[in-house]
Amino acid sequence: MIKKMAGMFSKHLPEGLRRQFLRYITAGLTAFSAEFAVLYLLKEYARVWYIYSNTAAYFTGFWTSFLLNKYWTFGVRKNFFRQLVLTLLLFFFNLAASNTLLYILTDLAGIYYLLSKFITMTMVFSWNFVLYRKFIYR
Repeated sequence: MIKKMAGMFSKHLPEGLRRQFLRYITAGLTAFSAEFAVLYLLKEYARVWYIYSNTAAYFTGFWTSFLLNKYWTFGVRKNFFRQLVLTLLLFFFNLAASNTLLYILTDLAGIYYLLSKFITMTMVFSWNFVLYRKFIYR
């Protein structure tokens, strides 16, 4: 299923980039699952406000994504500190954007928080591939 999804978007990409994009999608879905689960568990069972839950979940997703993308998707074994700093900068931008969009979609637009999270994560996922590939894991 993942290969089929990636194939729709990557038909015109060179083979190496297609493989990398497929790995990026797989790593992203893994981080997405971990992040979504932490958000849901904290919000529904621990009764933590959804913005605080999202912040904690985002840390889980960050480390999952960082480690998978660094070592598996982009296969970069050097420059750990540089990549960590750049990724942390992107992380804090994405966290602020995520919490802001989540609040706007949930509280102001009245969308259920999990659907708002899904919409927000899709947007972040989209711009991150370009930023990772061009600036962080080059």
